[in-house]
Amino acid sequence: MLENMTYSAMIVRFTLLIFAAGSCPAQNVPLVYDVEHARSEFPKPALPKFEKLPSVRPLPDPFAWSDGSGRSTEFNDWARRRSEIKTEIEHYGIGTKPPQPKGIVADFKDGMLTVKVTQNGETLTLTARVELPDGDGPFPAVIGMGRGTGSLPADIFQSRKIATIAFDFGQVMSHTQTRGDEPINRLYPDQIHIGAYSAWPWGVSRIIDGLELVENDLPIDRKHLAVTGCSFAGKMALFAGAFDERIALTITQEPGGGGAAAWRVSETLGNVETLGKTSRAWFLEDMFQFSDAVEKLPYDHHELMAMVAPRALLVLGNPDYEWLADESGYVSCRAAHKVWKTFGIGDRFGFSIVGGHQHCQLPASQRPEVEAFVDKFLLGKTDANTAVTKHPFETVDHELWYDAWTTGNSTFPTLDDQDIETFTFEAEATSYGSDWVTGSDPVASGGQYLAVKTGLNSPQAVPNSDRAALTIPFVTSKNAKYYVYARVNCPSADDDSFWVKFDDKNFASVNGLTTSGWQWVKIAALEPSPGKHTLTIKYREDGALLDKIGVTTYPFGTEGLDAIAVVPSLKDAVGKRFKMGVGVSHRVLQDVEDVALIRRHFQILTPENCMKPQGIHPEEDRWNFEASDRFAEFVRKNDLEMVGHCLVWAKDDRTDEWMTKEGDAPVSREILLQRIESHVKTVVDRYADVATHWDVVNEAIGDSGDGLLRDSVYSRTTGMDFIVTAFKVARAGDPDAMLIYNDYNGHLPGKREKLIEFLTELKAKGAPIDAYGMQGHFELGDNSLDDLRKTFVELKKLGLKVVVSELDIDVVKRGRWWADGNKHRDELKSFDPYKDGMPADIEAQMIQQYVDLFRLFDEFQDTIARVSFWNLHDGQSWLNYFPWQRVNHPLLFNRDRKPKPAFDAVYELLSTEKQ
Repeated sequence: MLENMTYSAMIVRFTLLIFAAGSCPAQNVPLVYDVEHARSEFPKPALPKFEKLPSVRPLPDPFAWSDGSGRSTEFNDWARRRSEIKTEIEHYGIGTKPPQPKGIVADFKDGMLTVKVTQNGETLTLTARVELPDGDGPFPAVIGMGRGTGSLPADIFQSRKIATIAFDFGQVMSHTQTRGDEPINRLYPDQIHIGAYSAWPWGVSRIIDGLELVENDLPIDRKHLAVTGCSFAGKMALFAGAFDERIALTITQEPGGGGAAAWRVSETLGNVETLGKTSRAWFLEDMFQFSDAVEKLPYDHHELMAMVAPRALLVLGNPDYEWLADESGYVSCRAAHKVWKTFGIGDRFGFSIVGGHQHCQLPASQRPEVEAFVDKFLLGKTDANTAVTKHPFETVDHELWYDAWTTGNSTFPTLDDQDIETFTFEAEATSYGSDWVTGSDPVASGGQYLAVKTGLNSPQAVPNSDRAALTIPFVTSKNAKYYVYARVNCPSADDDSFWVKFDDKNFASVNGLTTSGWQWVKIAALEPSPGKHTLTIKYREDGALLDKIGVTTYPFGTEGLDAIAVVPSLKDAVGKRFKMGVGVSHRVLQDVEDVALIRRHFQILTPENCMKPQGIHPEEDRWNFEASDRFAEFVRKNDLEMVGHCLVWAKDDRTDEWMTKEGDAPVSREILLQRIESHVKTVVDRYADVATHWDVVNEAIGDSGDGLLRDSVYSRTTGMDFIVTAFKVARAGDPDAMLIYNDYNGHLPGKREKLIEFLTELKAKGAPIDAYGMQGHFELGDNSLDDLRKTFVELKKLGLKVVVSELDIDVVKRGRWWADGNKHRDELKSFDPYKDGMPADIEAQMIQQYVDLFRLFDEFQDTIARVSFWNLHDGQSWLNYFPWQRVNHPLLFNRDRKPKPAFDAVYELLSTEKQ
């Protein structure tokens, strides 16, 4: 790639290529901190508006920096990453938790801790009943939400001489707050929008402040504080523990949605507490813009739990209560646990999801794990066994939600996945009883829908008659979870429900389906065995209108079921003219949205950096295949092709020192050729099964006034022989692959003459070269068509194919960076003209240039073997950083992965031109 040094350096600086979590010695990881926020000096991450947020279907990577610049699993970086998560949760979810105020006084008298907080001339008084054990102390303590031990048995703590402190949350904000009219709002009138889960943890932190102020009168061991609560108070305890690092142990009991459960996972379940169904009083009103788009939320609640790390957290669940979404909580716990494990402290996190008991009643089967966590993290008994992972979800595939950031390869399903199975049924075309009638609506699918006859309501019991039923037989072929959706129009809370039954199971009420017009809603989640099945729906309320039914294995089924146009495929439009490819970072393959885009439009992938010599072979006897192996495995799994890029990069600044030296002396010709042969053979042998194209040598021709070959250790030591050797070894290892010489600006007069001379000589020396790789990094309006045509004609005469290996159009033109002795660089460093988007006239030029290029490619389709874009969409383009940082728009897909007008124009051209 042209002048790649700055770009590669940027990538190295921005990205930590760590997927396998390393361990930190537990003794170096604190158990608790002395202050509410141990480190708060980090800059806040960018907080894009809703419409600018990307969609991320799986659980977000808790180790990835918010700006997308990389990730770190080092504990020393965790404080910064935790700070980013905190800021995102506050900004998008609960509102900013007010900082510790300066005006705090406290006293302890007659078993009552009183804390007075003064801010903005207003004072708020908090009182907390404290029960002390017999003795002198200092005593560990548990702060219970509402009661001294929350909903946990008091004897667990009393028998261990642990003090109990009751947090009266209503003194801060009521359970069903009236925004702007709560006690905390008097202190912070500019924060009337905050949710209860910002306010209540603030109150807990002020209680802890009070403990510090009365330490001479109240003997509490503040190094060993716990918080606990159940249900909505379980969420309260979790937020309190996450946001105050003075809390050593958090026990969150049956917290449900908004607690341990992940919003994303809950969306794929049945009648559970999803983001759209949780209490609006507890969160920001703005959070509910994510109700139908949880995938755009920058965080999820595995990261809320992770904020507790490296301190201790125990999650208690109760799967008997569907609303609690404990399957979602289980997946979220599995993901969160990875954070503790990464830091070598996996025993500080545990979860126990056990049924057979009432809500908020600790059963005997869960008591041992609570006692173990209390013993270890409040009493310091290091031999207590806190390796707790109890659950009933053996068949739940939890790893697909987070394997993108634990293994580097995502198995999360996408709509274009061949494993997705989907059935759709028009309601009026099913078998339905005489209690149902058809209606007409041009907005309904097919213009018709089903409704029950007016006056037929049965909210308390399932109608007995078959007249009330519509039945849908279907046959599944997979051992998988299936999601059942209905496209309904349910205008009010009195007209928004049905009775639903699967096979011979009991009917279940599906209520609360209120919609705005026709919308898809989830009505069931099933795990049928492969075979014949029947879905039965009966009426419950007479105003609920039914249009379509869909059954799918895709977790976010509504997207696949909606009657929306499918984005056309670029590779389908190209057909058999030439292969359609793209060069991407191996990190892109972790993102399911990127993967879906790749699979829809491209046949062949080029690894952007991970297979280049410096990355894959850093020392003569050391190889690093981790990233390139993942890349190749992705290609194999998705039935794609791969370009091996690149085997030799003929530049000194792209060559490791070990390749250039023999001891302290310059490398000899013989040794250099041996090293090249060894390198090429090793890489080609490893990937010959998946690579159909090889960029054998990259950028060996000299620029402008240079000689035929670029001055490098390769040319100085071997002349052209290093190139011939590389090609011959590649051919021996992969006889059927296309072998390519790759370079930039070969179409320009001057360099074109060198290119033709170079290729002619290369062939004469017996190099088995098949194609010239024209990088294709064009600038807007560079008038390159005539030069390209002349180059293609000359290459055709040589009997060589052409691959356009790295296509893009720089709309923030970079040529002046090197012009006039580099005197424009200070000016250009701040030149960012299209940071808010391309002007219409610039976009029109870009569209026409792309159309002209593809019309030329179509004209020479007998010569061109492949056209590959360099990067997938505008947000990933190297031209945002090279040679200076700016917002660029060089590709066919925008930052939201949506096709741009340039895509539409190229697609139309390719669809209408003859192949």
